[in-house]
Amino acid sequence: MTIWELFFTSKPTVPPHLGPWCFLLPTSLVVVTYLSIRYARYKGYQNFWYWGQLIQLLIINAWYISARLPLSEALPFYHSRMAMWIILFAPNKTFFKQYFALVGVFGSIMALIYPVFYPYPFPHVSSLNNVFGHWALLANCLIYLVRYYEIKKGDIWKICQMTFGVNAIIFLANLLTGGNYGFMSKPPVIGNHGSLLNYLIVTSLMTVTLVLINQLVKCKHTNRQIKT
Repeated sequence: MTIWELFFTSKPTVPPHLGPWCFLLPTSLVVVTYLSIRYARYKGYQNFWYWGQLIQLLIINAWYISARLPLSEALPFYHSRMAMWIILFAPNKTFFKQYFALVGVFGSIMALIYPVFYPYPFPHVSSLNNVFGHWALLANCLIYLVRYYEIKKGDIWKICQMTFGVNAIIFLANLLTGGNYGFMSKPPVIGNHGSLLNYLIVTSLMTVTLVLINQLVKCKHTNRQIKT
């Protein structure tokens, strides 16, 4: 197998098996989180993850096209994929981007604690995308939250509205494409309870988690303002 085939083959085999190395992914979350909070205001650190995320997105989407992945796989309706594009290109200091920064933190944690790989052996581009892409997403979202987070009235209600609205769009995309976007057709861990009940369970759990993450970030910023 050539290097090109190793990275970009479109012939599925089996997902990578991490074995005893699986503990490195959750550990990496702690490392990236610490560094991103510590160096959030350093331009070089910001640029590394910004351009790394952009290059990663261009490569993986080029592979989606070349591999002719079906609409049930290639559309940007996974929460993390949506957050990757939005955190790179949406205007700063908007609740829309702030919301997706919270989604990106949540999505990165879930993706690396419970990784779901495409059926190609490591280091296929899809595997690298799943690992590096979520590192970059976590870093970019934390950098944004450190630099631009704003405490807003009614933020809990807004998070609820946004989550149920975004997941409704993903729910419709799954119905139209037969996909598993947002893992709402076949949720991991909790099992499959039918499309509508999956939507309600996943959305409710996600909403609670995003509210908790938001409260943690809010407390951090509140304490910083008190100290200054």
